[in-house]
Amino acid sequence: MNNVTTEKWPAHGLEYVNYCPVCCSAERELLYEGLTDRVFFCAPGEWTLYRCQKCGSAYLDPRPTLDTIGLAYSKYFTHNCDDRGNIQNLSWLRRIRRILANGYLNYRFGTKYHPASSLGILAALLFSSKRVVLESQGRNLPKHGKGRLLDVGCGNGSFLELAQHAGWEVVGVDPDPKAVAVACNRGLDVRQGDISVLDPSKEQFDGITMSHVIEHVHDPRTTLAFCYQLLKPGGWIWLETPNLSALGHMSFGASWRGLEPPRHLVLFTRSSLQYLLETTGFQKVEDQPYRPLCYGMFVSSKAIASGQDPYENKSRTLSIIDRWEIHNAERKAKKDVTVREFITMKAWKTK
Repeated sequence: MNNVTTEKWPAHGLEYVNYCPVCCSAERELLYEGLTDRVFFCAPGEWTLYRCQKCGSAYLDPRPTLDTIGLAYSKYFTHNCDDRGNIQNLSWLRRIRRILANGYLNYRFGTKYHPASSLGILAALLFSSKRVVLESQGRNLPKHGKGRLLDVGCGNGSFLELAQHAGWEVVGVDPDPKAVAVACNRGLDVRQGDISVLDPSKEQFDGITMSHVIEHVHDPRTTLAFCYQLLKPGGWIWLETPNLSALGHMSFGASWRGLEPPRHLVLFTRSSLQYLLETTGFQKVEDQPYRPLCYGMFVSSKAIASGQDPYENKSRTLSIIDRWEIHNAERKAKKDVTVREFITMKAWKTK
């Protein structure tokens, strides 16, 4: 059992939000109050989440300032370097899975991971749910990339390394100095800071990826507008973020894993993210292929609801009712893009 810190967020480190960061409307309704950090159990304070009555997005008010938001990340994800070729410490079953997965990744993205087996191609084609999971690791990149790729919030550089193996010239940005150090040790071009450390007049990109980043930024509109400036004509942006309209949120409410206060400052629906993309200049907005996510999100949310660490005991025993609920949710999410756990979109700069 983990205990949520009873400390308060520093009063000088809070700022108030007078309008929706997505559509700028001041009309809103209270969604939750008294929220605490029940994911990493490190961020002090209680938080209030409002839902915009115009676009449907949700946002914290008040929220941590740029100068103090780092307090919420003291126990955030580790930055270990994941080497897909190192299978010595894996169980025999995980070794086989890694070798098969490497085989499909090499086929799909043009990477050269080793060890690998071409049987992974057949396995991926036979088991479509596994295939789409593997393709999501490569963020649905075109095969054999040719061009410059930017990953915003690149962390330890695992995705950048995959993209580099696939033929892309890669650049990353991340505010975490530890993550940047790990990525640079992999030989990657990664800069510390947010996207503003790049200069659109000097650097242009064919593609930009933002995996679970947009919900962390204070000003998502300015961030996407800057991404638009960094893209070449015909360039694209790929984003993934928790979906406020997800079936998991409907089931678990304030215990839903996707809320994660105070690190998630803004939460989107599919329509509100599309609106934000289109009003910052992007066109041809497309949903990316479905992949099963309900199991992980539902199990984590059940742990949060019971006060447990969502990253411990991942192999919890599920009741027949739990399994049926997850199965039913996956079936609905596969048919209806608006209720999936994550929103995954790609949009283009056509001019």
